[in-house]
Amino acid sequence: MGALQHERQVEQVTRTHALGAALTTENVQNVAPPSVARAVALHPGEPYDSCLWVGRGTTLCICGGLSVDDRWITAKLSTVVHRRCGRTRSLGPYRGLVQQFWPTPLNDVDPIALVAADPRPTPVDRPWLVVNMVASIDGAIEVEGRSGGLSSPADKAMFHALRELPDVIMVGAGTARAENYGPVQLDEAAQARRIARGQQPVPRLAVVSGRANLDPTSRLFCDPRQPPIVITSKSAPAEALDPLRDVSDILIVGDATVDLRAALRHLRHDGVNTALCEGGPTLNDQLLAEDLVDEWCQTISPILTGGAAARGAHGDSNGVATRLVLERVIVDDSVLLLRYARES
Repeated sequence: MGALQHERQVEQVTRTHALGAALTTENVQNVAPPSVARAVALHPGEPYDSCLWVGRGTTLCICGGLSVDDRWITAKLSTVVHRRCGRTRSLGPYRGLVQQFWPTPLNDVDPIALVAADPRPTPVDRPWLVVNMVASIDGAIEVEGRSGGLSSPADKAMFHALRELPDVIMVGAGTARAENYGPVQLDEAAQARRIARGQQPVPRLAVVSGRANLDPTSRLFCDPRQPPIVITSKSAPAEALDPLRDVSDILIVGDATVDLRAALRHLRHDGVNTALCEGGPTLNDQLLAEDLVDEWCQTISPILTGGAAARGAHGDSNGVATRLVLERVIVDDSVLLLRYARES
């Protein structure tokens, strides 16, 4: 059966399912192109309310009331994203048309496996520090104040893969507010991989704010099982700190400003081997000024923005020239994912 005929049948199933027919393994495999049908990983005979297939930038089938997380299916490499009994589940990692160009050309790369295999020797007095950022071609790190407009399925897959890695995720207070940060969430498979490596099921979140300018009723503090670490300085007023003491662990380092080297030294003493920093640019600039960045993961989105958006590191420091080595280049639908690391 030709691809065009398959697509016409897929459209027919879409219309039928929208009227309430159950989507099952059998009718998926009857109408899907062979490359997709072989990829589908559903339990035989079970109904699902929604299923998404996308090809290289082209949607092939949307059935039911779709509720998609950050991952897609492709016609060649598969992830099934579906909702059943009101709960969203994902089977397998994002496996888009992702190619590694450097250091070894590879097709069908798995971001989770790549990130887990990267060498990250822990320094003696602090954790290995990874920065992960996304930017446009012309260097902007936000569109209308948020990074989401620059993201892509591959970038989000790398974002989640990197979040499996660290013992602590660091973020500046401004970024936490702008991006509406909440407790770190990992699926059961990711938690199992972390436990097998001897880590806690999810990483701690550490928010850096020199004046402790944080709202204790925000999403950051909504889960008492995951109280974040608030890294602040002696200049933080008591009226800001006191409401945070019941919903977080307070780490005071530095007088007028946060002493990031001391903060990382404290985290290392507490058993933190790897820390991931997710920005923003002010925190990144402070880390660079102290020569604390060991690895920089950069996604370059195929977008031009213009305007006055901030870049990945920006602040009051005089700037430093820190040389890193290009360790990996991944390409996915015109998106570049680069990994740079400190030369060993």
